[in-house]
Amino acid sequence: MDFKVAYIILILTLFLSCNAEKGKGTDKKIVQTYAEILFLTEKFRNDSIKLKQEIDSLLKSNNLTMSQVDSITAEYSKDPKRWAEFFDEVKKHLDEKSLNAQKKYR
Repeated sequence: MDFKVAYIILILTLFLSCNAEKGKGTDKKIVQTYAEILFLTEKFRNDSIKLKQEIDSLLKSNNLTMSQVDSITAEYSKDPKRWAEFFDEVKKHLDEKSLNAQKKYR
């Protein structure tokens, strides 16, 4: 009996850890996509047609829709701690992008 309980706990732990890793990959994808949308919005702020084309291309390459991005970010924004963590990751991605651009032009 104890062996069965231990076995079930082990299986559940493995299952939950796999799901947690899967979620992290999705979160990373959303962070990168959201950061890129912010970047593109600034880059093409004077050209709404080009902005829409670039965002559509970005979303297509990431197999996402704007509705999905909006839905996920709306869900994050319901929890201030989670939103802050999400936005910290977005900022980190943008900072890295900025540093890479600076290195490229030096």
